[in-house]
Amino acid sequence: MIALLALAALISAFLIASALSLTSAGVSNEREDRSMSALRKAKAALIAYAANEQWQLYRALPSVPPAAYFQPGALPCPDQDDDGDADCFGSNTASMIGRLPFKTLGIDDLRDASGERLWYALSHDFRKLRCSVPPAPPITGCTTINSETLGQLTVTGMAPATQVVAIVFAPGAALDLRAVGGPQQDRTSIAEHNDYTNYLENVNLGDNIHFTFTSTGLPTPTSNDRLLAITQADLIAAVEPVVAANIARDVKPLVQDYFTKWGAYPFAMTGGSGTEIVTSWNCSVYSSPLQAVCHVSYTDGASPPDPSQARPDIKIQIFLQNANTAFADLPSPLTAPAFFTIDKDGGGPVSNQGLPYGQFSAVGSVAPTTTFVTQTAVVAETGVLVYTGRLQNAASMSGGVTITIPLATPKYLPIVSGDPAVNPKGSWFISNQWYRQAYYAVSQGYVSGGVPVGNPATCSPLPATPSCLTVNNLPAPKNNKSAILVLTGRALGSQTRPSGNPADYLEGQNSTPADLIFEHRAGTATTINDRVVVVSP
Repeated sequence: MIALLALAALISAFLIASALSLTSAGVSNEREDRSMSALRKAKAALIAYAANEQWQLYRALPSVPPAAYFQPGALPCPDQDDDGDADCFGSNTASMIGRLPFKTLGIDDLRDASGERLWYALSHDFRKLRCSVPPAPPITGCTTINSETLGQLTVTGMAPATQVVAIVFAPGAALDLRAVGGPQQDRTSIAEHNDYTNYLENVNLGDNIHFTFTSTGLPTPTSNDRLLAITQADLIAAVEPVVAANIARDVKPLVQDYFTKWGAYPFAMTGGSGTEIVTSWNCSVYSSPLQAVCHVSYTDGASPPDPSQARPDIKIQIFLQNANTAFADLPSPLTAPAFFTIDKDGGGPVSNQGLPYGQFSAVGSVAPTTTFVTQTAVVAETGVLVYTGRLQNAASMSGGVTITIPLATPKYLPIVSGDPAVNPKGSWFISNQWYRQAYYAVSQGYVSGGVPVGNPATCSPLPATPSCLTVNNLPAPKNNKSAILVLTGRALGSQTRPSGNPADYLEGQNSTPADLIFEHRAGTATTINDRVVVVSP
């Protein structure tokens, strides 16, 4: 009987211990689920913010023009003072680690299972900075974010990852780490309350830009952080479709407008991805005589010049100050001067017609055989003259050219500016250098000289001449395209960038553009991530 009673007692003790263990495990799993659910919501909100123009504008400064503020791929800085808003203090460490800025994101105040607000680490190069002036080349104090921008955070341990853009943390309860050489986490005072070391363990700040975080399995007495990483691939996969849509919205109309003015599309630029778009920040306006003088350096200055760094395409924008309040003083229509001069560095004037410096005009590049004529640059209400052009064979030269444009004597003072406040459409595309991931193709029948003089631009499906472009994986008809834009997406496989080789940007049928057959990305981006925007038809 005594033995039976002892056995019963042992069984009862085992069952009680098992029940307690199961209850403890259940509580632990429930707490883990709560924390991970909050982290997943935070990750989704951050990616949505990076890809959504209206979400970014939700908390924009009123003084910053919307066109200057939207930055596809940018993320808000962490919250440094626990008020829910993003705080950016330049490039120091304080800008990189803080709490999740839930108010800036426009989401709920997310908490982990211990009741703590989530923490957040951000790569230096993905900060959404509120620049004091709208970004315009040369960019100062603003981040440049596109498909080639890499994350600078690293996660080691249970869930390793590199090129991490951002990490969200569930910090858990405060720990006493003195036994392992760490601090006793104290969150009582304001200073301690906002110090990440009182919340996060296993953080290596490195050089204050390249941080390393260690992920663990289940919480331990020395590490109870739960984390979720946002990799560059996670972020850009959501951003690139938005960029392609915005190219269709903001860049495509500019190409169409060019065709409307000239009856032909511009020739494609053959420069590699290192080729910059030179805008009007290197120009000056003089009053006696009234003229705009712009200096353009069109090579990298090396000897011999690097052809991939040639800058043959030029855009000069002359904005007329106070034009919005002085319409009566503007000529109508506003026309560009028919004559201007181009002076080679170290030499005399050269012709603005023909080779090697030709194709420069008031509204766009033209074929060398086309006579330069006065063109209407823009309607009067906008108060802007726009010159774009191409310097042929620029890579074989060194130095640059000075372009002098005489201006009529008005009652207002013209200024030269690349300010997106007055040129809002494409500022995000230029300032973030998305043009480095953009390609352009045009049918021979739609460029100047592609058809006999006097005939309208035309093309026919392959193999006719001149041939239209064919774009597969788009609704029919696929073989009648006159011009397309292609967003190449981030590098895949062995692609190396920057490069002058189209195969380092384009995949599938797009990597052989000479055959005029292209394809739009369809399905998962594993072997091709090119997105085609049809300009016409």
